[in-house]
Amino acid sequence: KADDAGRAIKDYTVAQRDDAIRSAKGALDDLDRRIRRMERKLDSDWDKMDQAARNKARAALDALRRERNDVAEWYGGLKHSSAESWEQVKAGFVKSYEVLRDSFAKARKQF
Repeated sequence: KADDAGRAIKDYTVAQRDDAIRSAKGALDDLDRRIRRMERKLDSDWDKMDQAARNKARAALDALRRERNDVAEWYGGLKHSSAESWEQVKAGFVKSYEVLRDSFAKARKQF
């Protein structure tokens, strides 16, 4: 769902802002669920991990949270952008979303 939303938002026009905002909100909600799921897995595996693995996992989760916050800021921009800034804000959202999506893929491989 989240991967599709990132691609779809690229194609929304300013006239479709409400649809883009709904799609972006759904993607953020999905990302939040994925982060929580990853945190639960980390918590359940914590005692089996050595200190280096713990540090690496915590750093990856911290990075995911920072990147998620960046996506959320662009989401706010989508909601409040003018027609003139729509394309720029939309591109910023998509770029930050793709960075986060790639980070999720790397983190999933680590865990």
